[in-house]
Amino acid sequence: MSEEKFVDKSWGDGVTIEPYLMSVLSSRMFCIGVEMTNTMVRTARSLLMSICRDLSTAICDRNADVISLPPCIPVHVANMGLSVRPAFNHPEGIQEGDLFLNNSPYNGNTHHADYTYIAPVFSDGELMFWTAAKGHQADCGNSIPSTYHPTALDLYEEGAIDWPCVKIQKGYKDVHDLIRIAMMRIRVPDQWYGDYLAGVGSARIGERRLQDMCKEYGNDVIKEFCNSYQEYGKKRMVEEIKKLPAGTWDYRISHDRIPDLLPQIDIHIKATINPDEGYITIDLRDNEDSQLCGLNLCEATTVASARTGFLNRMPADMPHNNGAMSRIQVLTREGCVVGKAKYPYSSSLATTNVADRLISGVQCLFNQIPELDSRGIAEGGAVQCPAVSVISGKDWRREDEPYVNQLFCGMTGGPGTNGHDGWVTYQYPCTGGGLYWTSTEIMEQRYPVLVREEEIIQDGIGSGQWDSAPACQFILAPRKHPMMAAYSCDGQDNLPKGAKGGRDGHKSGAWKYTIAEGLDAKTELPPFANPEMKFGEAIVSHSSSGGGYGDPLDRDPELVNHRAREGWISVEFAKEVYGVVLDTKTEKFAVDVKATGELRKKMKEAKRVEGGSNE
Repeated sequence: MSEEKFVDKSWGDGVTIEPYLMSVLSSRMFCIGVEMTNTMVRTARSLLMSICRDLSTAICDRNADVISLPPCIPVHVANMGLSVRPAFNHPEGIQEGDLFLNNSPYNGNTHHADYTYIAPVFSDGELMFWTAAKGHQADCGNSIPSTYHPTALDLYEEGAIDWPCVKIQKGYKDVHDLIRIAMMRIRVPDQWYGDYLAGVGSARIGERRLQDMCKEYGNDVIKEFCNSYQEYGKKRMVEEIKKLPAGTWDYRISHDRIPDLLPQIDIHIKATINPDEGYITIDLRDNEDSQLCGLNLCEATTVASARTGFLNRMPADMPHNNGAMSRIQVLTREGCVVGKAKYPYSSSLATTNVADRLISGVQCLFNQIPELDSRGIAEGGAVQCPAVSVISGKDWRREDEPYVNQLFCGMTGGPGTNGHDGWVTYQYPCTGGGLYWTSTEIMEQRYPVLVREEEIIQDGIGSGQWDSAPACQFILAPRKHPMMAAYSCDGQDNLPKGAKGGRDGHKSGAWKYTIAEGLDAKTELPPFANPEMKFGEAIVSHSSSGGGYGDPLDRDPELVNHRAREGWISVEFAKEVYGVVLDTKTEKFAVDVKATGELRKKMKEAKRVEGGSNE
């Protein structure tokens, strides 16, 4: 069964889909996706998937084009068709009961830690859909105990198993040799196998529900619906693009250097709007060649990040299907760090760091277009501080059993947007708030670690008329045996930029200290490292905040007062940055309206004279 058999989309002769039925079927498919997601969450074994929800599901039509997405992680799914399509070229063909595993960034997947389980959905012998369940593994066999390896010079030094869309089930039964290889090459095999079963269950529950839908309505009606719904998504996106002016705009953004290995990565983004044809073209070809490190993007993450940056400026009810996303053309170059990584260059961090900068850059590029001001947005927080590190070690409570798991704690990153302050649990652009923070209580029960502190950093805000979320300080210590914490801390050299006069975000950082000596005796750690914390030591993380949006001198003084009263900002910061004078004699504080008006007038005049504005 070859790919060519499914490129003709003219199905269902004489069958029409009226609007009510389209609404019913699109809602039903959305609910199937939600059930797939819930299946993974409820049955996964790792905290990374079961608590943090570092997973996504998707339904693709018979051509492997995304047709329905439940709430999910943008970098996982705005590209899911690329992960599914290699199944068409499997030498054994496609049969009912197959399940494919694709984690290969060279074959349409995101990075090696994202195991994507793909099931073809047949009805009466006819291929109708594909279900896809993607879950980020706690361990994928890297040469270091982390799913991220920023300093890996190539795939071989990275060390992960590369599964290029292989059949891991046939006839609904496991291919046991593949399971044995995975169990042998992964440090926490039981945890991996539990997550594998969760992925299988998710793909299969979606398969069964879609088969029921096909049986109820008939294959011809369902095929016509798929065709019509993709067309509807295209028309909705074209309608939005036609509201925009024609032209080409540029934006530049940079990722920090890796000391002693790699200079900073400068990213050049060029976007062209063609309202007459209804296309946005994002050209990323004018960027550096692939680098000898793990920061290279792959085709899937480049496409997803570029699409996400533009979709963040679109209405929330835009259909999340290929019909809509196909109007966002992404031009890439093979062998490019922001493009399509060429084998065997490593793409170990393809879903984070540079991808996050790309999303921020694309969404901020469109701040130059007045027609999109209502959905203006600053750069999101830089990523992978120690609060989201991969921790590993041995648990003395379980006979020194090894553990590996990624944390999602103490990472804020939400940018200011026009009309709204930044989202505290946003995490970073690639997740867009789709991940949950790790529960401190459950984490301490599951792993031999102690959270000593997790709180916002006062004055750690990208200030603006609309503030970013505040930065966060997170401190973690082992409870007995040494603990390693692998992180890739961007945002120390290149702070996330504010927009429309907003101030830049807070600087990230990593430190360690001996608990007996106190936090004042902390020593700085490298920005990209996998340090060991011995018993009696702790690792300290400062997350990067996003940038602010709009001039801080235009912020509502009562919002400034509220933040000062809550301790998010100091009274001095309120005066120096926002020009708001506060009377702190009362418990709730009070804005000195007259003094504030006079101070703001002076500050705006000084800014006008200096010409200081961050557009």
